[in-house]
Amino acid sequence: MAPHSAESVISGSDERGPRERMIVHAADLIGRDGVAATSIGDVISASAAPRGSIYHHFPGGKTQLMTEAVQYAGDFIAERLARRVTLTPAETVREIGGVWRRMLVNTDFQFGCPVMAGGLARRGEPEVADAAAEILRRWADLITARLVVDGVDSERADSLANLIVAAIEGAVALCQTQRSVEPLDRVIAELAALCDAAVYR
Repeated sequence: MAPHSAESVISGSDERGPRERMIVHAADLIGRDGVAATSIGDVISASAAPRGSIYHHFPGGKTQLMTEAVQYAGDFIAERLARRVTLTPAETVREIGGVWRRMLVNTDFQFGCPVMAGGLARRGEPEVADAAAEILRRWADLITARLVVDGVDSERADSLANLIVAAIEGAVALCQTQRSVEPLDRVIAELAALCDAAVYR
Protein backbone atom coordinates (compact mmCIF):
# COMPACT_ATOMS: atom_id res chain seq x y z
CA MET A 1 0.00 0.00 0.00
CA ALA A 2 1.36 3.42 -0.94
CA PRO A 3 1.98 5.88 1.89
CA HIS A 4 -0.95 8.17 2.64
CA SER A 5 -3.23 5.88 0.65
CA ALA A 6 -6.99 6.01 0.90
CA GLU A 7 -7.11 2.31 0.10
CA SER A 8 -7.17 1.15 3.73
CA VAL A 9 -10.03 3.53 4.49
CA ILE A 10 -12.06 2.52 1.45
CA SER A 11 -11.55 -1.22 1.53
CA GLY A 12 -11.00 -2.00 5.19
CA SER A 13 -9.38 -5.31 4.27
CA ASP A 14 -6.07 -6.66 3.04
CA GLU A 15 -7.70 -9.90 1.81
CA ARG A 16 -8.28 -8.97 -1.82
CA GLY A 17 -7.81 -10.78 -5.09
CA PRO A 18 -6.09 -9.13 -8.07
CA ARG A 19 -9.33 -7.91 -9.63
CA GLU A 20 -10.51 -6.15 -6.47
CA ARG A 21 -7.03 -4.74 -5.86
CA MET A 22 -7.13 -3.11 -9.27
CA ILE A 23 -10.57 -1.64 -8.58
CA VAL A 24 -9.56 -0.30 -5.17
CA HIS A 25 -6.34 1.22 -6.46
CA ALA A 26 -8.18 2.71 -9.44
CA ALA A 27 -10.66 4.35 -7.05
CA ASP A 28 -7.75 5.75 -5.05
CA LEU A 29 -6.07 7.14 -8.15
CA ILE A 30 -9.31 8.62 -9.48
CA GLY A 31 -9.88 10.34 -6.14
CA ARG A 32 -6.43 11.90 -6.39
CA ASP A 33 -5.96 12.62 -10.08
CA GLY A 34 -9.33 12.29 -11.82
CA VAL A 35 -10.39 9.84 -14.50
CA ALA A 36 -8.56 11.35 -17.47
CA ALA A 37 -5.23 11.42 -15.63
CA THR A 38 -5.55 7.83 -14.38
CA SER A 39 -4.13 5.34 -16.85
CA ILE A 40 -4.31 1.57 -16.91
CA GLY A 41 -0.53 1.60 -16.44
CA ASP A 42 -0.96 3.62 -13.25
CA VAL A 43 -3.43 1.07 -11.90
CA ILE A 44 -1.19 -1.87 -12.81
CA SER A 45 1.77 -0.21 -11.11
CA ALA A 46 -0.16 0.70 -7.96
CA SER A 47 -1.82 -2.70 -7.59
CA ALA A 48 1.24 -4.75 -8.64
CA ALA A 49 -1.02 -6.65 -11.06
CA PRO A 50 0.42 -8.54 -14.03
CA ARG A 51 0.08 -6.36 -17.12
CA GLY A 52 -1.74 -9.04 -19.09
CA SER A 53 -4.38 -9.48 -16.39
CA ILE A 54 -6.07 -6.13 -16.87
CA TYR A 55 -7.99 -7.12 -20.01
CA HIS A 56 -8.70 -10.56 -18.57
CA HIS A 57 -10.53 -8.97 -15.64
CA PHE A 58 -11.78 -5.90 -17.53
CA PRO A 59 -12.46 -6.78 -21.17
CA GLY A 60 -14.10 -3.37 -21.57
CA GLY A 61 -10.74 -1.75 -20.92
CA LYS A 62 -10.29 1.54 -19.10
CA THR A 63 -13.97 2.48 -19.28
CA GLN A 64 -15.04 -0.68 -17.47
CA LEU A 65 -12.28 -0.37 -14.86
CA MET A 66 -13.02 3.30 -14.18
CA THR A 67 -16.77 2.62 -13.98
CA GLU A 68 -16.34 -0.23 -11.52
CA ALA A 69 -13.90 1.81 -9.44
CA VAL A 70 -16.38 4.68 -9.17
CA GLN A 71 -19.15 2.23 -8.27
CA TYR A 72 -16.90 0.64 -5.65
CA ALA A 73 -16.27 4.01 -4.03
CA GLY A 74 -19.98 4.83 -4.20
CA ASP A 75 -20.94 1.55 -2.56
CA PHE A 76 -18.62 2.31 0.34
CA ILE A 77 -20.71 5.34 1.34
CA ALA A 78 -24.06 3.82 0.31
CA GLU A 79 -23.52 0.80 2.54
CA ARG A 80 -22.90 3.06 5.51
CA LEU A 81 -26.02 5.07 4.78
CA ALA A 82 -28.14 1.93 4.38
CA ARG A 83 -27.03 0.04 7.46
CA ARG A 84 -27.02 2.84 10.04
CA VAL A 85 -30.75 2.51 10.67
CA THR A 86 -30.36 2.91 14.43
CA LEU A 87 -28.75 6.34 14.04
CA THR A 88 -30.65 9.59 13.69
CA PRO A 89 -30.16 11.49 10.41
CA ALA A 90 -27.91 13.96 12.24
CA GLU A 91 -25.78 11.14 13.62
CA THR A 92 -25.54 9.59 10.16
CA VAL A 93 -24.36 12.91 8.71
CA ARG A 94 -21.73 13.18 11.44
CA GLU A 95 -20.53 9.64 10.76
CA ILE A 96 -20.20 10.22 7.02
CA GLY A 97 -18.40 13.45 7.80
CA GLY A 98 -16.03 11.48 10.01
CA VAL A 99 -15.27 9.06 7.17
CA TRP A 100 -14.36 11.93 4.87
CA ARG A 101 -12.38 13.65 7.61
CA ARG A 102 -10.20 10.55 8.07
CA MET A 103 -9.68 10.16 4.32
CA LEU A 104 -8.59 13.75 3.94
CA VAL A 105 -6.22 13.70 6.91
CA ASN A 106 -4.81 10.24 6.15
CA THR A 107 -3.96 11.24 2.57
CA ASP A 108 -2.63 14.70 3.43
CA PHE A 109 -5.62 16.23 1.58
CA GLN A 110 -4.64 14.54 -1.69
CA PHE A 111 -7.72 12.33 -1.94
CA GLY A 112 -11.04 13.73 -3.09
CA CYS A 113 -14.26 12.00 -4.03
CA PRO A 114 -13.84 9.39 -6.81
CA VAL A 115 -17.57 9.55 -7.52
CA MET A 116 -17.52 13.29 -8.15
CA ALA A 117 -14.34 12.90 -10.20
CA GLY A 118 -16.17 10.30 -12.27
CA GLY A 119 -19.08 12.66 -12.77
CA LEU A 120 -16.74 15.35 -14.06
CA ALA A 121 -15.33 12.99 -16.70
CA ARG A 122 -18.38 13.12 -18.97
CA ARG A 123 -16.57 14.55 -21.99
CA GLY A 124 -14.10 11.67 -22.22
CA GLU A 125 -15.86 8.89 -20.32
CA PRO A 126 -19.65 9.34 -20.48
CA GLU A 127 -20.31 5.84 -19.12
CA VAL A 128 -18.27 6.60 -16.03
CA ALA A 129 -20.13 9.89 -15.59
CA ASP A 130 -23.48 8.09 -15.92
CA ALA A 131 -22.43 5.66 -13.18
CA ALA A 132 -21.41 8.57 -10.96
CA ALA A 133 -24.74 10.32 -11.50
CA GLU A 134 -26.60 7.15 -10.52
CA ILE A 135 -24.52 6.82 -7.35
CA LEU A 136 -25.14 10.42 -6.30
CA ARG A 137 -28.87 9.87 -6.80
CA ARG A 138 -28.70 6.68 -4.73
CA TRP A 139 -26.95 8.50 -1.87
CA ALA A 140 -29.64 11.18 -1.90
CA ASP A 141 -32.42 8.58 -2.05
CA LEU A 142 -30.99 6.73 0.95
CA ILE A 143 -30.80 9.96 2.94
CA THR A 144 -34.32 10.91 1.88
CA ALA A 145 -35.67 7.54 3.00
CA ARG A 146 -33.93 7.87 6.36
CA LEU A 147 -35.43 11.33 6.93
CA VAL A 148 -38.90 10.15 5.94
CA VAL A 149 -38.70 7.27 8.43
CA ASP A 150 -38.02 9.88 11.11
CA GLY A 151 -41.13 11.81 10.15
CA VAL A 152 -39.84 14.42 7.72
CA ASP A 153 -42.23 15.26 4.85
CA SER A 154 -41.05 13.55 1.66
CA GLU A 155 -40.63 16.76 -0.35
CA ARG A 156 -38.66 18.41 2.45
CA ALA A 157 -36.62 15.22 2.96
CA ASP A 158 -35.71 15.09 -0.74
CA SER A 159 -34.60 18.73 -0.73
CA LEU A 160 -32.57 18.27 2.44
CA ALA A 161 -30.93 15.11 1.09
CA ASN A 162 -29.86 16.97 -2.05
CA LEU A 163 -28.38 19.71 0.14
CA ILE A 164 -26.51 17.19 2.28
CA VAL A 165 -24.87 15.48 -0.69
CA ALA A 166 -24.00 18.77 -2.41
CA ALA A 167 -22.67 20.40 0.76
CA ILE A 168 -20.45 17.48 1.76
CA GLU A 169 -19.04 17.12 -1.76
CA GLY A 170 -18.32 20.84 -1.87
CA ALA A 171 -16.78 20.79 1.60
CA VAL A 172 -14.40 18.00 0.61
CA ALA A 173 -13.18 20.11 -2.33
CA LEU A 174 -12.73 23.13 -0.04
CA CYS A 175 -10.75 21.03 2.41
CA GLN A 176 -8.41 19.92 -0.35
CA THR A 177 -7.97 23.48 -1.56
CA GLN A 178 -7.40 24.95 1.91
CA ARG A 179 -5.57 21.90 3.31
CA SER A 180 -7.78 22.04 6.37
CA VAL A 181 -10.71 20.00 7.69
CA GLU A 182 -12.39 23.15 9.00
CA PRO A 183 -14.75 23.56 5.99
CA LEU A 184 -15.98 19.99 6.39
CA ASP A 185 -16.37 20.28 10.17
CA ARG A 186 -18.40 23.46 9.80
CA VAL A 187 -20.61 22.02 7.05
CA ILE A 188 -21.27 18.83 9.02
CA ALA A 189 -22.25 20.82 12.10
CA GLU A 190 -24.73 22.90 10.08
CA LEU A 191 -26.16 19.88 8.28
CA ALA A 192 -26.62 17.97 11.53
CA ALA A 193 -28.46 20.95 13.01
CA LEU A 194 -30.71 21.13 9.94
CA CYS A 195 -31.50 17.42 10.23
CA ASP A 196 -32.38 17.79 13.91
CA ALA A 197 -34.56 20.79 13.16
CA ALA A 198 -36.37 18.89 10.42
CA VAL A 199 -36.91 15.78 12.55
CA TYR A 200 -37.77 17.44 15.85
CA ARG A 201 -39.69 20.46 14.57
